[in-house]
Amino acid sequence: MRARGKGGEVVVADGPYAETKEVLTGFFLMECTDLDHAIEVAATIPAAWNGAVEVRPVLPMG
Repeated sequence: MRARGKGGEVVVADGPYAETKEVLTGFFLMECTDLDHAIEVAATIPAAWNGAVEVRPVLPMG
């Protein structure tokens, strides 16, 4: 997911993914109602404005 500037157009792609060892600078764990909400929240992360943010689901354990 990429955002073209703060509040800009959001571009969502289903791959190819960057290699984690080359670009992982941190992570955010967000609780969202669905994928659309997760993308909306991820678009507010500054890293999405000049780079990319990968959104992945986390399955509850238990």
